[in-house]
Amino acid sequence: MALEDELGDILQKGRDGKSWSQDDLAQATGISVKEISKIEKYEFIPDEKLIRALAQSLNLNAECLIRIANETWAPEKPTADPDFELKTLEVFMGSYPVNCYLLICKQTGETGIFDTGANPKALIQKANELRVKPSKIFLTHTHPDHAGGLKVLDQEYRCPTFIDHAEPHPIGSDDLRTLSQGETVELGKLKVQIMETPGHTSGGCCYRINNTVISGDVLFAGSMGRANYSFRLLHDSVLNKLLALPENVGIFPGHGPATTVSQELNNNPFFCLPG
Repeated sequence: MALEDELGDILQKGRDGKSWSQDDLAQATGISVKEISKIEKYEFIPDEKLIRALAQSLNLNAECLIRIANETWAPEKPTADPDFELKTLEVFMGSYPVNCYLLICKQTGETGIFDTGANPKALIQKANELRVKPSKIFLTHTHPDHAGGLKVLDQEYRCPTFIDHAEPHPIGSDDLRTLSQGETVELGKLKVQIMETPGHTSGGCCYRINNTVISGDVLFAGSMGRANYSFRLLHDSVLNKLLALPENVGIFPGHGPATTVSQELNNNPFFCLPG
């Protein structure tokens, strides 16, 4: 699975963090607005000298940014957890791929859905293939690409849906339940713990199960989510909560490949400190 964010996406998010326009970045780096626009439209990959200038101006790690720009880094898949199966479904909202997850407790078979996507039929079909009947739905946030299938899945499984208490309530659940930082929900013999990670949305959250985190749009391999609500809150959520976990913790995002805390600390230009 290709990285969710390319060089152009990372530059846009870096500019968002400084509240900069393309003109501001051009003035800081000496690179023309035309070139910056082409980079952000995926039409131009600059040489290392220019990438270093961009990284320095946006407080990004240059070596990490160069590897991503040249497509020479991709994360290794996290170690599978012995207590559960985690099935990743890449479903589509139009032509845009979104990761949804089925998590199955190995001892009991109890199954949870993590984000519904906008194509609930794909989740239902996969659950039928696996001969499981989901009993709980967990939403990392309520953007349509992550919660658009809620009504159909609620009608299919008649089960509770969990969200962070600060997230706008989605449409479609007849049994909506809210959670706060550190609270847990039992899923078979497993405990699903909520981590409040606002910034992408007001109540965006991650779910931790043992040494696995389902992160929604908080963090992508080699990047971070878009700060639709607050860049400062999102950056702090990733740095002080998600990447403060043990380095072997696996991170399964809403878009792009899975990664680990260790790999992000060493390869993510937003969070890898200069050597």
